[in-house]
Amino acid sequence: MMLPADDWTRVKTTFAAALERPADERAAYVAAACDGNIAVQHEVEALLAAHLETDAFLETPARLRSGAPAPDLAGSVAGSYTIESRIGAGGMGEVYLARDSKLGRPVALKLLLRDLAADPDRLHRFHAEARAASSLNHPHILVVHDFGELGGRPFIVTEFVEGQTLRHRLEDGAVPVPEAVDLALQIGAALNAAHARGLVHRDIKPENVMVRPDGYVKVLDFGLAKLAAAVEGADSTFDTLPGVVMGTPRYMSPEQARGRDVDARSDVWSLGVLLYELVAGRPPFAGATSADTIGAILGAEPVPLSLQAPSTPALLERIVSRALRKDRLERYPAVSEMVADLAAAKRQLELGEPAPRGDHAALAPAGESTSTPRGVAARRTRLIVLPFRLLRPDPDIDFLGFGLADAIATTLSSLDSMIVRSSMTA
Repeated sequence: MMLPADDWTRVKTTFAAALERPADERAAYVAAACDGNIAVQHEVEALLAAHLETDAFLETPARLRSGAPAPDLAGSVAGSYTIESRIGAGGMGEVYLARDSKLGRPVALKLLLRDLAADPDRLHRFHAEARAASSLNHPHILVVHDFGELGGRPFIVTEFVEGQTLRHRLEDGAVPVPEAVDLALQIGAALNAAHARGLVHRDIKPENVMVRPDGYVKVLDFGLAKLAAAVEGADSTFDTLPGVVMGTPRYMSPEQARGRDVDARSDVWSLGVLLYELVAGRPPFAGATSADTIGAILGAEPVPLSLQAPSTPALLERIVSRALRKDRLERYPAVSEMVADLAAAKRQLELGEPAPRGDHAALAPAGESTSTPRGVAARRTRLIVLPFRLLRPDPDIDFLGFGLADAIATTLSSLDSMIVRSSMTA
C-alpha cells in the first residue's frame, strides 16, 4: 500500500516514539497515537516487529554479542591453509589472510564466530553463503575455493583481493562521475549474473564491494542471498521467514525494510542508493538511528542528486531516480536494463555529449533506454541474450554458459542500434 506523504511522516514519528517506550507499552501507545488510522498502525506494527530482528542481529556488533573479543588465530593451521593475519571482522565472523600450502597462493579465510556456530540458524546461513557464492562464477564476483572447519568453527576460503572496499574509498569523499558510473557498471554485471541464477544479493553496500588498485570490482558476501525463483539443483532453504528483516537499513529497498518478499528489483534499489552515494558523497537516506533511516526510506523522497552534486549529468540523475522509485513496479525490471542505461551514460561522458534537462528529460518506459528518444527507440533492434548450453558438459567451465551471455549483453548494450534485454526479463 502506498501511503500519502503525511501518513509516512506519522509512521516515522510514531515508530521512533514507540521505540523509546518499554516493550510491553508499545502496542497501546501505537494504537492511541494512530487514532484509528489502520493503515498507519499496521505499518508501525510491522516496523516494530522487524526492528526486533534488526536489533538482535544486524545492529549489534559481533564482539558485543559474544561477550569477549575473539582470539587472534594468526599462526593457526586449518587443513592446507596457514593463517597469517586478521584483516577484518563482520556481523557473523572474522576474515583472515591465509596461505594455501598446496598452491602457494594467498587466500582469504572467513571464520564464523564461535557463539554463532552453535546457533543452527546462523550456521545454516553461513553454509548458505558458501553454496550461494560457489554457485556463481563471474569475473566480478568473489571466487569461493574451499570450505572446512577449525576448532568447531566452519570457514569459507575465497580468493584474496588486494585493494580497498568502496567504504574506504568513500572516506576520501565523493567519487568522480566517470569512475562512479564505471564502478556501477561492474557491480551491475555481477548482479545480473547472480539474478540469472535466481539469486538476489539483498545486501549491496560499500562494505561489500572490493576495488582492486587497477579499478577492477569484486562483489563480496552473498550471506543474505535468496533464491528469487526455482533454480535446478538449488537449495530452497536460502529463503527467510516473511516479516523478518535481513540486510543493512541504509541500503534496503522499501519492501525489504518492511520484511516483505524481495526480488531482483530490490538489488536495483540498493545499486541506486550506492550509485547516489558514490556521486554525492552521502547516501540518499540516512538517520541518526536505524529507525530514522527506515522511516526515511519508507516516507521521504531523496534530495535530487543534481542538488547534492551539481555536475551530475541529466541521464545519470534519471537513472538513479528510476532505480529509487519506492514502488518497485516503477523501477528497472532487471539490472540488465539499468546497466544498458549506465553504458549509455558512460558513452555520453566519454564523448562529452550534453544531455537535456527539464521537460524533455522524462524517463522512458520500461525496456527503453533513457538515452534515446522514444520514436528512435521504437525502431531499434530488440535482442535477448540467452545463456549458452555447452555441447560437451564440463563442470570446470560450466560458468561460461552464463558468463559469456552476460558479457555479450553488457557489450551490446552500448550500441545505439539495439535494446538488449536479459533472459530474466524475457
